[in-house]
Amino acid sequence: TDHYIEGPDVKKLLERLAINSMANFKRNVAKQVVFCSEEGFIIGDAIMFILDDNRVNIVNKPLNRNWVQFHIDSGEYDVQATTDYRALDNNGKRVGYRFEVQGPNANAILEKLNGGPLNDFKFFGMGTIKVAGKTVRALRHGMAGAVGLELFGPFEDYDLIRDAILEAGHDMRLLAAGSKTYATVAHESGWFPSPLPAIYSGDHMKAYRNWLSADSFEANLTLGGSMVRDKIEDYYLTPYDLGYGHIIKFDHDFIGRGALEKKQNEPHKHKVTLRWNKDDVVKVFASMFETGNRFKFMDMPASHYSTCPYDEVSSGGKSVGI
Repeated sequence: TDHYIEGPDVKKLLERLAINSMANFKRNVAKQVVFCSEEGFIIGDAIMFILDDNRVNIVNKPLNRNWVQFHIDSGEYDVQATTDYRALDNNGKRVGYRFEVQGPNANAILEKLNGGPLNDFKFFGMGTIKVAGKTVRALRHGMAGAVGLELFGPFEDYDLIRDAILEAGHDMRLLAAGSKTYATVAHESGWFPSPLPAIYSGDHMKAYRNWLSADSFEANLTLGGSMVRDKIEDYYLTPYDLGYGHIIKFDHDFIGRGALEKKQNEPHKHKVTLRWNKDDVVKVFASMFETGNRFKFMDMPASHYSTCPYDEVSSGGKSVGI
């Protein structure tokens, strides 16, 4: 979902909602924005494109759009917002397209499209390149951990831009990766893409829950996996748990600041890598073709069996993480 917000109070709104600093808020910069509850638990995170001094586009799951829109509707902010809903929820056509061009040959392909060297794109900085006679805005993202750019623009140019990219990359082994490839990004970067939003309990969230519709993303998401708890709060995570401690900046008054200040010196979860046992993985797949126990299918590169997957990790019969 793309959430376009513009007006003189855009920065003021984001300073109230985001745990990270807006000190470098300026045109042609992109930022990860992380939203928390009053209790300091994650609601969601997204990428924010600062398109102009008073205009941004926040991109990720609908829950980020909903949280921001709630505060626009219920607060006193001089902004206007429009939503370009994700394809699953969109009854019309998208407002914008977005293409990732990344890999060992990405720069050569992009320079071929541009008809010359690229501008000096800084990390998470934006600029423009030429594609098929159009001036296209681009972000240096590194989403797949490789060189390249993310191109975006009006949806009516979708076919023109996509065809030009594929043609320019044809002799340099460019492939249309497909939607399943998107899920590999989480593994390669250690990104936790689907924490349960901490909105389902507490008086602080009551007004927000009442504001959400019955067909909202939050009302219909699924919680799955082998971690089973009686309290919904056991599924909430802090920014520290997800490795976002370094982006929390106490230079502004944001929702959850007091709680995060108290939590910063407490014990936190930390990310580790799990290495699968090859023989056990083979047993899981083999069980589909045998009689007896049939184990849960391990889809690759990620098993999307629920919106928010929480599988318990045990060692010696003791729970040690998710």
